[in-house]
Amino acid sequence: MRKETVTFSENPYDDFENGLLDALAQERSAIQEIEQEKEENSFAAETLSAPASKKKLWRDTQKEALTRLEDSARTEEDFRNMQSWWDRLEANADRRYRYHVIDRSDIPLEWGAALEEIILPEPIKHVFWKQITKGEFLDTIFDCPFEMHELVEDIDIANAICELKEVHKEVLYYSAIRQYSNQRIACIRNQTDRNILKVKNTILKKLRKKLYVSLCERQKSNLPISQREKEFIEEYTSVFAEETKIKIFNANKNMETIENKN
Repeated sequence: MRKETVTFSENPYDDFENGLLDALAQERSAIQEIEQEKEENSFAAETLSAPASKKKLWRDTQKEALTRLEDSARTEEDFRNMQSWWDRLEANADRRYRYHVIDRSDIPLEWGAALEEIILPEPIKHVFWKQITKGEFLDTIFDCPFEMHELVEDIDIANAICELKEVHKEVLYYSAIRQYSNQRIACIRNQTDRNILKVKNTILKKLRKKLYVSLCERQKSNLPISQREKEFIEEYTSVFAEETKIKIFNANKNMETIENKN
């Protein structure tokens, strides 16, 4: 029988000692960074208390030193040094910006909000309520399928939305403003999602046609239109031109049948 030999080549205290050494190295580097920042802040404070001519001289010296550093960078260590310099300048610029400007961070408004209305009631956390406290009432007043056209800046688009049927306004409101899916709108309307999709296509077709007519009238009157509106006219000219031709042909055909009957 072969005897298995177990060797203990690693010391159980090596990992612990390595961890202590890493922690010590991190602590020393942190202390070094703090001391360096203190020196920079003290030097910056001295420059702030200095006359304007000395401040300008210090800024010019810093720019010249950075330019020389960029020109003389050859090795990887030089580029790291240059990158740390730029990072420090950007951090200082961001800090000065934060001192003078009150701005929102990247954290959303709903972050950390208590669930089930534990601390604050739900309406207080709503966007509409925050706008009302600022004195902005229009979004709240016209948050309705039958008055949403009041929030549209373009008068032609607003008139096109206002002239829609009430059913179409409701579907457009739930789809465009509330961002509901077709299935959810179908549940609200007691219809199928395929029917809702057809209604949405009809709404878009009507709005595009009315907008096309209004833009063509602007163009004929030599009124200024944007590049996006020009692209819209070019894209839908062929579509609506064919439709008008078909309508004229059908109208002429109906007139001929009526005359033949008479």
